[in-house]
Amino acid sequence: MAPYEKVVIRPAAAADLDAIVALWMAMMREHESFDPRVRLADTADNAYRQYARHYITRGDAAVFVAEHGHEVIGFSLAYRTRNLPMFRPVQYGYLSDLVVQGTWQGRGVGTALLEKTKQWFRQRGIARIQLQVYSRNTSALAFWRKRGFSDFVHGLWLET
Repeated sequence: MAPYEKVVIRPAAAADLDAIVALWMAMMREHESFDPRVRLADTADNAYRQYARHYITRGDAAVFVAEHGHEVIGFSLAYRTRNLPMFRPVQYGYLSDLVVQGTWQGRGVGTALLEKTKQWFRQRGIARIQLQVYSRNTSALAFWRKRGFSDFVHGLWLET
């Protein structure tokens, strides 16, 4: 980000839910456009609002917003989760969502949100973060790989 682009990364609050849901819906509409298997429910916005509210209010999750002026231009939502008992580490971090408004992409906002999320996990002794990316979202794959993430598990799909 250029110095004149003062972006603040801060913990999300319930008052941010409208902006968070709008950003998430815009991202998911984009996913629908490049993969017909992505089909949102008619109630997707309300369901995501409840999902995000749960993590914002629960206290042991990392939900951050990127704010420019008084506008939320991005957010990340992550939490600790437990591995299956036959695997190590016992706990890992799961990054559910990281979304940046289109006009702010490529300007360091996503990286700033990721760094804040990584810091949150490190402070809690979590040394591994996992996430999922739609395979046709090549720009997101490039973003994550550029920041050190590597392929781990590939999900497959079959209509029956």
